[in-house]
Amino acid sequence: MTETVDIHPISFPPEVLARISPELSLQRHLSLGIRPSLRKFAEFRDVQIDDDTLSRYSEQCRFDPNETSNGILGSNVLKSGTTMVITTITGGIMEDAFNTALNESNFGEQEMMILEEEPANSISHYSSIYPVVEVERGRVGACTDEEMTISQKLYQSLLHSRIIPKTSLKVTPGIRTINDEGKTIVTYPEDQGSDDEGDDIIQMKKKWSFVLYAKIVVFGRNGPVFDLCWNSLIYALQSTKLPMTFIDERATDLKMTIRTKGRSTTIRETYEIFADPTRHRELVINRDNLVYASNYGIIDIDPEAQLDKKEDSTEDSGVNEEEMVIDMEQPKSVLLADIDTEAEETSIQSVISVLSNHNGVLTNVSVLGGNSTITPEMLKESLGLAKVRSIHLSKKLK
Repeated sequence: MTETVDIHPISFPPEVLARISPELSLQRHLSLGIRPSLRKFAEFRDVQIDDDTLSRYSEQCRFDPNETSNGILGSNVLKSGTTMVITTITGGIMEDAFNTALNESNFGEQEMMILEEEPANSISHYSSIYPVVEVERGRVGACTDEEMTISQKLYQSLLHSRIIPKTSLKVTPGIRTINDEGKTIVTYPEDQGSDDEGDDIIQMKKKWSFVLYAKIVVFGRNGPVFDLCWNSLIYALQSTKLPMTFIDERATDLKMTIRTKGRSTTIRETYEIFADPTRHRELVINRDNLVYASNYGIIDIDPEAQLDKKEDSTEDSGVNEEEMVIDMEQPKSVLLADIDTEAEETSIQSVISVLSNHNGVLTNVSVLGGNSTITPEMLKESLGLAKVRSIHLSKKLK
């Protein structure tokens, strides 16, 4: 006796199919001329920013100037789709390794003198930020490879973009004194103008510079995040302000004796630098070199995954063949702007990443070849879209 087994087809909602087979879901959407996010192939996600609302110098964070709990010098909150990026910039002060005084020559002086002779646009005259990227996933643990890779790429890209000159990070401290009336006064060199007394307000052999740190936290990751982290960092840099610094008058003559075996005794100056809680200055950056990031993916359309033209016959659906609006004659490969959703990220192996400004000047172009062919036409199209995207993002700041 034989038994008859009935097999019924199982249908899944689009969101379930995207989890079970993201590549098939993506191919079905591409065959219809749209993406899983219902965006067009060359359409970007909208970007919303909330600029400089966390900094101690922002209008939203007005508080007692003597309060030092908030050490944020610049900030930005960027939202793109369901992904949110929060960037905060803090800073510190370090002593320069190279000093001009003859009796303060340290190791590396000859190397620094060679660098000083390089052209003004040399990379040795620019600095970068030390970023730390954290992608929140609802758990704690050591940083992932993705976070370390993005942090390193941010540092290198910012340095080679020549955005932060080293001269803008130089520290020129003032002196805090007590006048005849017993009041504390802080005098800065720039307050004296061109007066000789102001030029000689403080003569120190040591030099200092600011060093900047950026903490970038990503919430709701839904695709590649380097371009979002970069754009948020660029926005935060444009709102960064550096505090004025000063040295107490009683500490300007402090010296420290250093004895080393086999060498003569040296006497070095030692200072304690304070940050003024009430005064600050703008971080001078090279705004002509400001660039914004965008990414693009190339994927081949699988003919087997496309919807069949004859799937719905004219007898069953009552629709004439001339009324079919789905165009199945798709190109072999397509260019997708602003990779989004898990389906696109896992399925796309050929990626183009571009750093460009509003004039179309390129700072960095990264091409990762995968299983799809990247044609010159696609490269040209991606560079053109990068310029348009940069113009749009540069207008976000008021």
